[in-house]
Amino acid sequence: CQFTRRSGWPRGRSAGATAGPDDATRLAREAVAAGVDIVLGYGGDGTLNGIIQAMAGTQASFAVWPGGTSNVIAHDLKMPFAMAKLADVIAQGRIKRIALGVATGDRTREQAVERQESALPKSKRVAAKTQEPDHQPPMTDHRPPHRYFFMMAGIGLDASIARQVNKRLKRKTGEFAYWITGLRHLFTWDAEPFVIEVDGQAYESTFTIIGNGKGYGGGLLLTPNAQLEAPHFEVWILPRQSSNFGYLRVLMACMRGKPETTGAIMLRGHHIRANSTHTP
Repeated sequence: CQFTRRSGWPRGRSAGATAGPDDATRLAREAVAAGVDIVLGYGGDGTLNGIIQAMAGTQASFAVWPGGTSNVIAHDLKMPFAMAKLADVIAQGRIKRIALGVATGDRTREQAVERQESALPKSKRVAAKTQEPDHQPPMTDHRPPHRYFFMMAGIGLDASIARQVNKRLKRKTGEFAYWITGLRHLFTWDAEPFVIEVDGQAYESTFTIIGNGKGYGGGLLLTPNAQLEAPHFEVWILPRQSSNFGYLRVLMACMRGKPETTGAIMLRGHHIRANSTHTP
């Protein structure tokens, strides 16, 4: 095919298609175990996120083939969407090393806290930016569950919209489905404050973005100074608004590329912890 000829991609390499949410991780893990040098992933941000779960800490390189709804990852990496140009980029063989974010939940501690005092926080999430070592220790049952992320981790409003978006509408309309869900939140969402700690400094928020890269989606800009190759996050922390329509004003400012005018706190950090007294 045109891609194989232009990129120099070896013929006979295996290819697999995803049919479920965990297939991308499984296929990437099988490819790495087979000793491949490059994994080429086609799809949206969700598919690419699944692939890095299997590739973090390995010697294999990951080539991003943009697809899906938005693909802010490809935009941030400046990967071309045209197949011919993408093949040329891969053929050049230039590799860029980036730092991944990793989100973990310490379930054992959560359960212990709930048993001792129900008024203490029930939900805990930790995000840390990490340059993965070449060889990771194997996971054990004692290690907290974790998930790597490319671009950002969202807490509060962002997570609520992502959880409630209509998957069928998303497949048909793309980003429009998120805007529909967001507009519905103006009338139905009950903002629940949580405490976000950035390198030990605590803030109260109802909407926080932990930016590993600057891309967000929907034309919004919240963490303009975040860089995938940098060893730190850019964190955007929005306090509770007087009404849900205040969040619409905030998002409009971010759409204009002016997140600094939203009243949010913007700072850098390496280790972030979110505590909430409410279960999801």
